Amino acid sequence: MNKIAAINTVLQQFFSNNPSVITIPAKDMMPDFIKAGIFEKDEKKGLPIRKVLRKLDKERQLHLIPYVIAERKSINTNWFFGRTGKFVLQKPVAKKQLQSAAINKIPIVSKSKRADSDEAYVLNLCDEVIGIKGIRQHRFVFLLGDAGTKLPVDIYYSSLNLVFEYRETQHTNAVKHFDKPDVLTVSGVHRGVQRELYDQRRRDVLPRHGITLIELGYFDFSHDKKHRIKRDHAKDIKIVSSKLASIIKV
Repeated sequence: MNKIAAINTVLQQFFSNNPSVITIPAKDMMPDFIKAGIFEKDEKKGLPIRKVLRKLDKERQLHLIPYVIAERKSINTNWFFGRTGKFVLQKPVAKKQLQSAAINKIPIVSKSKRADSDEAYVLNLCDEVIGIKGIRQHRFVFLLGDAGTKLPVDIYYSSLNLVFEYRETQHTNAVKHFDKPDVLTVSGVHRGVQRELYDQRRRDVLPRHGITLIELGYFDFSHDKKHRIKRDHAKDIKIVSSKLASIIKV
């Protein structure tokens, strides 16, 4: 387990120091792992880290390294690390696409987290107002879900000890697609209730560690009947600025 913790530390530092990098082949992280003393040397272009990931995969423990992206093939698996916090790709993504993203620093966006989503739009507004690119889907070692996995936050500004959360529709309204009452989570409740519990956990835990939490929802902006933000950039910037004004100078 100490090796896993060390790997996570190296990956966290890497993505914090390289905010424009979205994904990177696992083998390309070997120099950093060796420098950190996790492995003595590299073999067969990343074999040591592949062995670790294969073992975790076999034991259904991939969640212990929340940066893992596994591209499943019929015979083997291609391993990558990404800042998105998505453990396993449900549908295979072409290897060339992942490699291109790592080399050219182009984000790979899933359908559920499209680059044009309201969440991405609001988080980009935060970056614009603050003047710093925050870390998306950051995970703190002290903020845990009921299964023991680290809960993500939407965006984290480490130099300001500031977390910003955008509350989408499912955080304030029952959504049939997300909230199935007959399906219970590891918390023993359905997903809607679990989401409320985790939202409150962020509110309780983050301040204890000196981190300010700011929340905004679709209801703070002009939105349509489907709760989608209408996106008037000038007005929306003022809304975000006003929310941040009590915390930092904007």
